[in-house]
Amino acid sequence: MTTIVLMAATAPTRRLSKRASGATDPLTGLMRGGEFEALVNQSLHDNQRGCWSVLVLGIDRFRHVNDLLGYEAGDKALQEMGLRLRDCVPEGAVVGRLGGDEFGVMLGNCCEEQVVLYAARALDLMRQPVKVNQRELFLSVSAGLSVYPKDGETATQLIRRASRAMGRAKERGGNTLDRSMSSNGMRPEARYQMERGLRGALPGQQFSLRYQPQVDRDGRMRCMEALLVWNHPEMGHVETETFIRLAEETGAIFPIGSWVLSEACRQIAEWRKANLETVRVAVNVSPVQFSSTNFVETVRHTLDEYGLNGDALELEITEGMILRDIDESALRMAELRAMGVRIAIDDFGVGYSPLSYLHRLPLDVVKVDRTFVAELTKPSGSLPLVHTITVLAHHRGLEVVAEGVETEGELEMVHAARCDLVQGYLISSPVCSDEMARMMTTPELLTAAFRAPRAYY
Repeated sequence: MTTIVLMAATAPTRRLSKRASGATDPLTGLMRGGEFEALVNQSLHDNQRGCWSVLVLGIDRFRHVNDLLGYEAGDKALQEMGLRLRDCVPEGAVVGRLGGDEFGVMLGNCCEEQVVLYAARALDLMRQPVKVNQRELFLSVSAGLSVYPKDGETATQLIRRASRAMGRAKERGGNTLDRSMSSNGMRPEARYQMERGLRGALPGQQFSLRYQPQVDRDGRMRCMEALLVWNHPEMGHVETETFIRLAEETGAIFPIGSWVLSEACRQIAEWRKANLETVRVAVNVSPVQFSSTNFVETVRHTLDEYGLNGDALELEITEGMILRDIDESALRMAELRAMGVRIAIDDFGVGYSPLSYLHRLPLDVVKVDRTFVAELTKPSGSLPLVHTITVLAHHRGLEVVAEGVETEGELEMVHAARCDLVQGYLISSPVCSDEMARMMTTPELLTAAFRAPRAYY
């Protein structure tokens, strides 16, 4: 993984840079990693009240440069990227190579918003073609941001947390910025408490699943999504996005993900034992889970444990996860589909160029992201884009789900865009298993809430 680090610096930093100027990296001529980190820590010590931020930027899929053109070409690309990075930061910044293919830049006396602008400038600059051995390479960069002191009080803590945020940006497809989880309001001590809470959540039976229906144009349920809920005895309801990110960072996602898959399958088996005519259940899969070598076998074992065929299950996978290694993803998805498991792309359209890879993947379902659904009713909104996605998906034989539908106007427009299924609070909020069973035995509970427009049939 190629990583570039930008960090805020002040006047004491510039004095230190002279002291460290003799310790340079032979490939790039930049400061070496050890001296760079020492400089950062000294600067924090000298100016504890300053405005400090850390950006970690990673060049997306850089290893392919070495695989395709060799390490000499990779070194030349790194030299060019180091120069560009040094050119795009303000005067007084300190730039260093941290080791391997990692770079660092220390900036100073700027607020978080200014750091975001620097990151955007770096992202734009890095996207420009790099000429290596008469060939043009088109590279992109992912970025992660952390802020002193709420994300950490040492260089090591700030860089590590920004690096984790950068990893999440890569998982979403790259070429974007993500903030440290602490930057979204979680201080280090709160993070520590949540880590402790996660370790006890499964043994303490604090997790549960809620189910949200997906309905067709007539209001008939065709699928339901299983959504994970964590109710901590002291913290109360914990936002899913927050604790899932932490679980991915700490490795807790593996037992949690296995529990979600097992609980969903157990519930399907229980409904069927009660002679309820169940639809398939969609389960979200973390990028960390999906990339595990034993993930397919875990799915197979869980289905066998509850006596289910693969067609009882749908797995929702984010497009950013797939784009990390599209060929490996396609192979894994093909194994799952061979078992009868359906594959859905979740949050479709928020990553790279989403329309370009559909034909390469063994998919069943495309879920149009809520951000596009929310724009459907606005003048010059997203209707042409959503309609294009739907046409292309239908041409490939895929089903299209519009998620996050909350208003009658949005429902009308997703039907205008020819989406097959609808999911969102307009239809139903996520409900417990008992309430879902009641919906299955009393279908009019859904159809009564469903207002199917007539103009677009």
